[in-house]
Amino acid sequence: MYATYNELMKNGWWMKEIDEMDMLGFLRLRAWDAQREQEKKKPRQCFIDEVWPGVKP
Repeated sequence: MYATYNELMKNGWWMKEIDEMDMLGFLRLRAWDAQREQEKKKPRQCFIDEVWPGVKP
């Protein structure tokens, strides 16, 4: 919980705004964002040149 408060305050939020926010809505938003990040990390097919672009034959 402290990490959430700290991150929001670093981004310009005030304590009063954080305390008044819809916490369930915030957690849903965070879950949606985490799911999007996991989708980016899934293995996908690509050519070796994309994996190691600096290696010359």
